[in-house]
Amino acid sequence: MKKTAAAGLAFLLAFFLFCGARAEESDFPELNEKGFLDSGEFLYENDEEGLWRYASDTLWVEVRRIIQPKPARTWYEAEIRCAEGADVPHMIPLDPEHWMTRQEYPHKLTRTTGTVIAISSDYAWHRIVNKARVGVLIRNGTVYSEKTRKKGAKQFPNLDTLALFPDGDMQVFDSDEKTAQEYLDMGARDVLAFGPWLIRDGEVNEAALNQYGKSSAERVAVGMVEKGHYWFMMLEGRIKRSKGAGISFLTEKMQEKGCRVAFNLDGGQTASIVFMGHQLCKMKDGKKNYASRRTAEVLGVGTSQLLPAIGDPW
Repeated sequence: MKKTAAAGLAFLLAFFLFCGARAEESDFPELNEKGFLDSGEFLYENDEEGLWRYASDTLWVEVRRIIQPKPARTWYEAEIRCAEGADVPHMIPLDPEHWMTRQEYPHKLTRTTGTVIAISSDYAWHRIVNKARVGVLIRNGTVYSEKTRKKGAKQFPNLDTLALFPDGDMQVFDSDEKTAQEYLDMGARDVLAFGPWLIRDGEVNEAALNQYGKSSAERVAVGMVEKGHYWFMMLEGRIKRSKGAGISFLTEKMQEKGCRVAFNLDGGQTASIVFMGHQLCKMKDGKKNYASRRTAEVLGVGTSQLLPAIGDPW
């Protein structure tokens, strides 16, 4: 009898989990064999549930908010799939004609540009304005800086680089591993300088994790499983529901997702994740949310006509 009852309970539990999964999956319309819509756009937003979804004929996005009670941490995992030959993650400026000068809050920047999903990047414009060491920096094929730091520099960020290619490839390098011209010769469209790089060819950068970014703070990272399959991640920090963590935290998450490449981006009050013009992350305690720092650009992908107007609630 006990075995029968246990088996019955197990069946019921499996049944309810199955139904729950089916109900959740039904929030996405039927996709074609390539994993996209045949036409049009689909949008699902549920802040209470912590689940956001988007699909078109070239882009598939799912964002989940994960809440961990002890130690208190809240983070966002955005899985992104891009159709072959379609738009892939790249740097998106507020003003292409004045790339490193004009700034705006990330949620307003994405509304201005119609960007589906975006995260904060390397905050390079701030280093340029303040005449600090910028690192090797390229935007849309234009070199903005070539001055970097030597590998293993004590300063943080150490100015390792993330190279983004038009075909969807992502590659990471030590700060002084390549020159700006070498990146251009490789065909890189954008090169970001922040770091450290977290994963390369599937191997974790243990030396960097032991040297940099050990304090508990807000963190942002980007990773690639393969061309066309990416992860954006953002960890809240220094609020009641999320104490933050060191850079090793998102490194572990990227590794769990199968990322062959991963890179640490600017954290702290710059850290942000924005979906369809709405900032998902919480920056301060209290009922009212606050926007992350104004920026000249974001790392994002996809365009849509469904984003709200700049002045609409965010």
